[in-house]
Amino acid sequence: MARPYDLASLSDVKAWLDVSGADDDALLSRLVSQISRAILAHLDRPAILPATYAETLDGGGQRSLALTNWPVNAILSVSIDGEPLRPSDYDLEAAEAAPPGGRQSLSLRGRRFPCGARNVEVAYSAGYQVSGETAPVPLLAPFVFAAAAPYGDWASDVGVVAGGTPLTAVSGAPGPGQYSVAGGVYAFSSAQAGAAATLTYGYVPADLGLACMDWVAERYAYRGRIGQSSKSLGGQETMAFIVRDMPEFVAAALRPYRRVCP
Repeated sequence: MARPYDLASLSDVKAWLDVSGADDDALLSRLVSQISRAILAHLDRPAILPATYAETLDGGGQRSLALTNWPVNAILSVSIDGEPLRPSDYDLEAAEAAPPGGRQSLSLRGRRFPCGARNVEVAYSAGYQVSGETAPVPLLAPFVFAAAAPYGDWASDVGVVAGGTPLTAVSGAPGPGQYSVAGGVYAFSSAQAGAAATLTYGYVPADLGLACMDWVAERYAYRGRIGQSSKSLGGQETMAFIVRDMPEFVAAALRPYRRVCP
């Protein structure tokens, strides 16, 4: 992805539009970023890739509190009235295996959240993430392989472990104990040849990526009919255009991912 919040790559958009030249690359890149931000705003979600959040919630005598962002990958800390809780003091509702998922609840074991205004503090990581994907590093050069990305395009690196040891991400050619990754393709040094690499990475759900490309395609085509709602074709028939702020088929694809707070 060209920018952190982009939901589609320029190459995928060009393939979707069947555009081979580079004349409109800058325009298409801007459209991808603009529409990606519009989609996140419509979903009422600050991000969909793995990120860390800190929430302050009101306790009201309930057993469970719903966290705002999903899917939750890990609870980092929980405190009530300034007192930290141990991991054994609470449970996190399991996330759905595949997107879109939904908000998850944090529950206390054997007690309820005491009543108070903003007395519960929760730090956690959330975002669409593949955790613990394992693949062998090739025995022969080049020591590279691509992430499986079963639910959508690879988008961000969260870490790699090989032989039980975390590896260090580098931007250049990796040495022993290092790796590099670009576009979901991981590269290693000969020191890791044959090792089982365990990957964790963020991804853009395929539904959101396609919705972004569909909307980009609509806006790209709009250049040739700015201000028009219909066009006569030789007087025999009339072609009508979509003039909504968001195409209905895009809105339908986004609906399951939209945050709806009670």
